[in-house]
Amino acid sequence: MNKEFNIEQIVSYLTGNCSKDEQEIVEQWINLSKDNALLFEEFKQVWDLSTVKRDSCIVDIEKSWNNFKELAHFDEEVHIEIEKTSVGISVKGMLYHATRIAALIIIVLGLYWVFNNDQPVKTINFTSTIAQVDSPFVLPDGSDVTMNNGASIDYPEQFSTDVRNLSFKGEAFFDVVSNPAKPMVIALDNVRVKVLGTSFNLCNCKHSDEITVYLETGKILFYSLDETDGSVLEQIILYPGQKGIYNKNTGLITKHQFTDNNHLAWKTGSLEFVNAPLTDVIKVLEKTYEVKISSETPLVDYSLTARFNNESTESIFESLQVIYGFNYEITDNSIVIY
Repeated sequence: MNKEFNIEQIVSYLTGNCSKDEQEIVEQWINLSKDNALLFEEFKQVWDLSTVKRDSCIVDIEKSWNNFKELAHFDEEVHIEIEKTSVGISVKGMLYHATRIAALIIIVLGLYWVFNNDQPVKTINFTSTIAQVDSPFVLPDGSDVTMNNGASIDYPEQFSTDVRNLSFKGEAFFDVVSNPAKPMVIALDNVRVKVLGTSFNLCNCKHSDEITVYLETGKILFYSLDETDGSVLEQIILYPGQKGIYNKNTGLITKHQFTDNNHLAWKTGSLEFVNAPLTDVIKVLEKTYEVKISSETPLVDYSLTARFNNESTESIFESLQVIYGFNYEITDNSIVIY
């Protein structure tokens, strides 16, 4: 862009439809002078305050035009005349009027760019075929996503300027790069997880009746949406040590404390139980090893204190057999206790 002003590149920058090289060019132009920085800031303010909804396909041109005139104090009947005088032309006045006029051009070009661009931002899908414990997947903003086997993520080739939208299925541990000006919103069916910069384990598994998020650091907004009008139905804020559970059958969201990290066993290989009811142990083992466990003998009166590191289901059940004296039989992904 050098020292010259390029409206189309500014629009690309504001809408997030520019490459990294184009982004650097715009930022270099902004940093060339205080006037450039002030000019860009006025453009951005008018753009942000406009009625244009970039997530909608319906654009009210008349409304956007009237809104701009109100914001910019623009009068269609006023003609700006610049006359040479003995004291010269006011640079500040020229900058003010140039800003107002150029801001209008930005809105018009922006509407065309956003809604008529024949080359939309490319959406990329990645599905893991193994648990990527040692090789997290890196998103365009630098956030790490450690994905469990079968997890799937859809994300744009480049995030927009105002929000980092993506959709997710399966289970993964997210370590999101902090950016308070650009929150990340993860879509899971009609549920959303909104974060600024946090780490958490997220489970939206196909055969589960629940969507669960375990927060390790930072803060999370966990909420559900009405599929017809997009309004928020329920929402909670989670803090470290808390988990949110969305029940797919009832539509209810609940909040709970968690004291162990067994939900991360798929990633760490570690399971730890402290005086845990054996019925709860069975549930953890079912989820961790993706097996179905049934018992022909009552287990409600038993509890377990033990730690297992990177052990197979057969090894764990050999230990349980020694402790409790019951027998078991493993067939494919099914285990029967008797």
